[in-house]
Amino acid sequence: MTWKTLGAVFPGELREARLQLHWAAQSVSAPGTSLLPAQADDSHTNLGWDSKFGVLAGRNVSGQPAQAALVFEALELLVIDGGRERSSMRLAGHTLQQALAWLGEEIAGDASALSLPNYEMPSHAIGEGGVFSDARADARTELAAWFANAFGSIREVVSADPAASPVRCWPHHFDVASLITLDAGVGSEEARSIGVGFSPGDGSYDQPYFYVTPWPYPDTEDLPSLTAGAHWHREGWTGAVLTAERLISVPFAEQQRTAHEALERAVSACREVLGA
Repeated sequence: MTWKTLGAVFPGELREARLQLHWAAQSVSAPGTSLLPAQADDSHTNLGWDSKFGVLAGRNVSGQPAQAALVFEALELLVIDGGRERSSMRLAGHTLQQALAWLGEEIAGDASALSLPNYEMPSHAIGEGGVFSDARADARTELAAWFANAFGSIREVVSADPAASPVRCWPHHFDVASLITLDAGVGSEEARSIGVGFSPGDGSYDQPYFYVTPWPYPDTEDLPSLTAGAHWHREGWTGAVLTAERLISVPFAEQQRTAHEALERAVSACREVLGA
């Protein structure tokens, strides 16, 4: 993978751009949510990173290779058809419902064809009918770099494990993750597993961070040592965390190696905790 420079915008300045992109991503998820058969794990709603276009892209729908996609930097929706950009809409000055109607017309020929995923979202004016703002393109560009790096880094760490799920973005929490299932043929709540992921920021950390979580969460406070600046998070959930502030504190030439080492060691530590 080609690592993209991080740290042009300080992590604490990304919150507003993150929230707008989180809401915009709901429209990209809408075609899969509305037009594909529902899956028990909600995988019909999830998103991937298209490295050719540098965008967050939804599922193929409508009997053609048509996908909705989100350009972070320009705050723009795309329809990608057969590997080519077919149409686009700038979101600035428009509401989420206007974006949804445009996308429904473009993908399904019906402005009312699409509905948003149904779950609780972080509070923001966009969710109350407000319009998207074009401000802070630099913050959106920084988040695009984080997402591109996250998809590539997580793939590298889990690629050799046949039990790892595809690396996808889940629109509910706007996180990127793969799940390594350690116990085959067991229900998801009972099976031991390791989540390897990235969040652009949330209620736990108001900045981007990588995480690796064991399931079930261990009871003990005596957890294995980590490396490369990662630490154990213990409030509300248990997992190894490498924050943006920690990662951008190392020289650019060492960022990719630092992230990779932190994730690999965290996965090993979780296997140790789970007895795997």
